[in-house]
Amino acid sequence: MPSVGVVLGAGGIVGAAYHGGVLTALAEAGFDARHADLLVGTSAGSGVAASLRAGFPPIDLAARNLGRPISAEAAAIVEITGGPPIIDFRPQPFSRAPLPSSPKLLLKSIRHPTKALVGLLPTGTISNAVIGERITALYGDRSWPDEPLWVCAVDLDTGDRVVFGRGDVQAPIGVAIQASSSIPGFFQPVEHGGRRYVDGGVHSPTNADLLADAGCDIVVIVSPMSATRLAHGALLPTARPLHARRLAHEVEQIRRAGTQVLTFQPMPGDVAAMGRNPMDARRRPATTEAALASARTRLADPELAERLALLRAASSS
Repeated sequence: MPSVGVVLGAGGIVGAAYHGGVLTALAEAGFDARHADLLVGTSAGSGVAASLRAGFPPIDLAARNLGRPISAEAAAIVEITGGPPIIDFRPQPFSRAPLPSSPKLLLKSIRHPTKALVGLLPTGTISNAVIGERITALYGDRSWPDEPLWVCAVDLDTGDRVVFGRGDVQAPIGVAIQASSSIPGFFQPVEHGGRRYVDGGVHSPTNADLLADAGCDIVVIVSPMSATRLAHGALLPTARPLHARRLAHEVEQIRRAGTQVLTFQPMPGDVAAMGRNPMDARRRPATTEAALASARTRLADPELAERLALLRAASSS
């Protein structure tokens, strides 16, 4: 049986909607991401990955985002968690003059501009606790899913990537997902075990390099924050080309190990639907529709036949 790894990247509310479209298209094509041997999630992707490990059928992800009927299996999970979490995005006033959230990180991460910037930003004031609460409710008395799930976050004081579920740090699933989703300078860092954690996207929007030596036959990567080359020319100033270069480097690391890779990045139509604010919930339906259409088109490419056959074999066994 082929071994499959699935990487679900960061991207906020809009990125989660993109995941929904792509994962539904894959399910239609014969691959159920719940059957992945290893799921790696970062930020928005961590929440989607946790939902998959809790049993939410990927075939229902797009329908849920679009307000269409879903299966009884999916409805039972929605009944536990309710609708998408509602976050009060109004910033809370600072109790004192805002200071850099992590001067140590600023000094230690000169060679990693994103981490240096995070150290310079003031500490976020908005709570994203509702995200962790929903995941905790979904898992009930279980502290972690039975099947392998790696959740990526960053230690705010050291700048180190921390992978919950791999053994780096022990934490309940709700805490891990909340930490992975804590956008620096926006959401409050998540404190656990005397450490402060922020969004895993600070290290990498996908953290796909974690699967370079995982021994998988094929890795599927869904990367909402990058874009295909075709989309780059139509973009206003954005970080998407930078994220695409980072993704290409991570993909090369995986391929050097002899692993096949299937990537999904937003195409021009996806980028237009997603807009420029990843937290704009109004973009959810249009993003899901666009991602579903573009992923269906990509999966119809005869050049993907061998990789798709591996995925189908993994789901059918």
